[in-house]
Amino acid sequence: MPEGRTWPVVSVVTPSLNQGEFLEETIRSVLLQGYPNLEYMVVDGRSEDGSVAIIEKYQGWLSWWVSEPDRGQVDAINKGLSRATGNVFNWINSDDVLVPGALAVVARGLRDEDHAFAAACRVFGEGYQERSLGNRRLHAVDLIRSRKGTRLQQQAFWVRPGLIEACGGLDATFHFFFDVEFAIRYVAMFHRIRYSNAVLARFRFHPGSKSVANLQEFHREYVRTLEKVRDTGALRSLRHHAALRLEELDRHRELARLLGDTARPRWRRAMTLIGMALRRPRPPLLRISAAALRRLVLGRQWIVGAGASQ
Repeated sequence: MPEGRTWPVVSVVTPSLNQGEFLEETIRSVLLQGYPNLEYMVVDGRSEDGSVAIIEKYQGWLSWWVSEPDRGQVDAINKGLSRATGNVFNWINSDDVLVPGALAVVARGLRDEDHAFAAACRVFGEGYQERSLGNRRLHAVDLIRSRKGTRLQQQAFWVRPGLIEACGGLDATFHFFFDVEFAIRYVAMFHRIRYSNAVLARFRFHPGSKSVANLQEFHREYVRTLEKVRDTGALRSLRHHAALRLEELDRHRELARLLGDTARPRWRRAMTLIGMALRRPRPPLLRISAAALRRLVLGRQWIVGAGASQ
């Protein structure tokens, strides 16, 4: 490095399944970093769209690759993670790309005492307005409560491989919300995060991406994450916050049913709403109920889980 230190080994895993349309661009974005101490692995779930031929084209520059059936994206990432020898780690999905020089920015920015390096990425895709989104306020409680101003951009959140196992690893029973579920546990235990405004990756939105096609599944796994935190003893300090957030989501569902029950007069639904608020007068619940009352007066529906991503 410029100051004389050895460049740290950076381990990168790309999980992929039938993403041949984008895979080569992803692989090239990593290999063409020019980073001198790169460990790059591609884990394919036995694609049938020509992806294997693309991987074979670059196998001479890969540290390891495999194409075999797996149990999903997290299982694929874990296969690569089990072979990682670096002290900096992230996964880059097969429809996303690193920007030039990203790995050098991570290596220079991450100090020995840091547990993670959190920067930004560019969101792009056909029909989407390209914009930069940075990691913000990565605190376990804020992630659990989905508080405004908190944002996780996984593509620009680089962590220590040795600490991943220490906080419980990546949970392969999750398929959509696993990055946030993991981040909650990671930052709860290892909170020294170095923030940067540098753009490290480009996050692609397209019709087949999980973030576009599976919003309901994301919400279900968000609820399941809260239940996991509430019901396990590993993160005792967070159990109360998870329970409160589940209570708020229950209120959202109750209000959705109430506002959608147009067979009942509006005044009767308003009385039910007020009674609901008085039974549990916790301030966040009162704010939710007040918003619902405004929607009831205006004749608007309530969106189930409206606060889950705000």
